[in-house]
Amino acid sequence: MPAACYHHAVSNIQVKDVPEQIHEELRRRAGQLSMSIRDYVLDLLRRDQALPSRADWLDELRASEPVDIGAPAAEAIRESRRARAQRR
Repeated sequence: MPAACYHHAVSNIQVKDVPEQIHEELRRRAGQLSMSIRDYVLDLLRRDQALPSRADWLDELRASEPVDIGAPAAEAIRESRRARAQRR
């Protein structure tokens, strides 16, 4: 078999000086999902790559037509906020 059949395109990324608090939170969240930190971070990267970049999202937003939600919708939102504040 040619050697190319055994070669897989995989890159390595190393992140140095990760604050202990962040590392512990990664470990905790990975553990909740029964995942290794490596698999958890790889999943985070995959999910991030599935989203448009901030610049692409803003470009798309600028190109879209404005939406008029009208005063009644805005008033409904304000009323909802007032009711929530009163429950606290």
